[in-house]
Amino acid sequence: MSYVFDASSILLLTRELGDKVVDVVKENLTASLAYYEIGNAIWKEHNILKRLDANEAAKALGFTFSLLKLMKVITIEDADLGVRTLQEASKLNITYYDATYLVTAKESSAILVTDDERLATASEKIGIETVSSKSFIQRVSKRKTY
Repeated sequence: MSYVFDASSILLLTRELGDKVVDVVKENLTASLAYYEIGNAIWKEHNILKRLDANEAAKALGFTFSLLKLMKVITIEDADLGVRTLQEASKLNITYYDATYLVTAKESSAILVTDDERLATASEKIGIETVSSKSFIQRVSKRKTY
């Protein structure tokens, strides 16, 4: 069974599991836009919310980028896949960004891990199994994956 993680779930799992996150996300999937979304979230934590100083932000970004290198990062380069993503986004009234994770899960027959309720609802409408980060942690802890 494989999983597709959106950016917010990667960040939440990293906060919850620390270094152990490596064992639960490696060789699973995400979309290439996770790099940008994670970078933006860390920028916001540093610049807007002032929760991280410059060194902490740099360390967090470095760790998450290293983590992403252990995952299968899907890039939508194929025009047909891009069009299918656009169609799903339009049909479900979600952003193209969110539809990217949804289509990645659909094309990979994977479970989507997201804490975005709107994305989870949209995914379930088209038959994609979705779990929250908290539920995912419960699943893997039962299997003692990490």
